[in-house]
Amino acid sequence: MSAYTVLRDDFRNARRSSVVLGVIGVFTVLTALVFVSEIDIYDDAYRTLFDVTMLVGLVFPLFLAPLTYLSIAGDRSGGAMKYVLGLPNSRLEYYVGKFVSRASVAVAAIVVAVFVGFVVAAATFTSGADPVRFLSFAAVSALYALAMVSIFVAISASSASRSRAMFGVFGSYFVLVPFMFGFLPVLSLGTLVDAVSSLLGVTVSAETEELITMLSPATAYLQSTELVFRGVFDQYEAFGMFSPGSDNLARQAWFTVLVMVGWTVAAFGAGYAKFRASELG
Repeated sequence: MSAYTVLRDDFRNARRSSVVLGVIGVFTVLTALVFVSEIDIYDDAYRTLFDVTMLVGLVFPLFLAPLTYLSIAGDRSGGAMKYVLGLPNSRLEYYVGKFVSRASVAVAAIVVAVFVGFVVAAATFTSGADPVRFLSFAAVSALYALAMVSIFVAISASSASRSRAMFGVFGSYFVLVPFMFGFLPVLSLGTLVDAVSSLLGVTVSAETEELITMLSPATAYLQSTELVFRGVFDQYEAFGMFSPGSDNLARQAWFTVLVMVGWTVAAFGAGYAKFRASELG
């Protein structure tokens, strides 16, 4: 028995799961609809790809939540974990198998959706579709998916019940995505930083606040898509969010990619450490 065995069994169960089919199928349909809806609006498919970036950054984690929150907590509360770990499987092998299984589904959803989007764009957009940009987009988006799966699986591994895992995963989504983005004007990272700085009587520069915001995997993902749209920043107003040549660390694509890698590794390590020390009953 090994991590591969856990992975294989998880995949076998996943093939019969409507959740897995839903994650891949529904997200692919949504991506295709974005391209179809903008055929007559833009000549260049990469402009629509920018809109898909927002779909991935803001909505895709919600698809990953039901896929991941029971990955370990479900086995733990249902008693299946006692059987699996009763076989010659170490906790590390079990954890790795679960992570790779759920991460593979997440990456598959990205790849299938981007491929379908490319086919639609190549066939219908005036300027066709640049395969290099689509491949770059798939790679950056897959890295973001790995980061979010790592976080959600870590929460599942740290939760003793299904309800705690569910609330933990959706709570982390709220903090890392809408809260860090600042979508809620009253309750957001910006208002929190302003309140704390006022309370302490200090001034936080705009660059520092932006750097703090960029520590979220979601905001880091959106900024890292600069790698996808290089060379066309002057073509559409929407690309004004990128600042090529800026000295601001938060605007550096290599830094935002490193943030996503850091979340993946750190969440995996923290989740396994908590799981290894847990009393499984």
